[in-house]
Amino acid sequence: MKKALLTLRTVYIVSTLIIVVLVGFIGGIVDIIQTQNVVDVAATLGYPLYFFTLLGIFKVLGAMALLLPNNFEKIRLLAYFGFAVDFIFASFSHYSINDTIINILVPLGFLSVLTISYFLSSTNSIYKSKATQKE
Repeated sequence: MKKALLTLRTVYIVSTLIIVVLVGFIGGIVDIIQTQNVVDVAATLGYPLYFFTLLGIFKVLGAMALLLPNNFEKIRLLAYFGFAVDFIFASFSHYSINDTIINILVPLGFLSVLTISYFLSSTNSIYKSKATQKE
């Protein structure tokens, strides 16, 4: 049983770090500094560039929120919700312009990783005390 919990904890940590690092920090900073790829995507989707600046700021804030301990549960839930909305709308935006299937599915893949992180978050927080882990 303890081995299975360790495995679930590892899955939780890895899935959360994928969202935090790749989407939150790296994706957020890329959106804020508006690389040529962001400018091209904005033009393709028909979004103004200022949208991506604000989206990037929210991604970075959401990444920081997911790293908060359990006593900030409501803030973490808000971050999970924000990332979920981002992934759903990103996928729908690409679908709406008849973009490639890979551009439609990548945000849904991140949504799957986020879902795993969310469902494992209540039982496998990275901030659990050693006393709680022994139970």
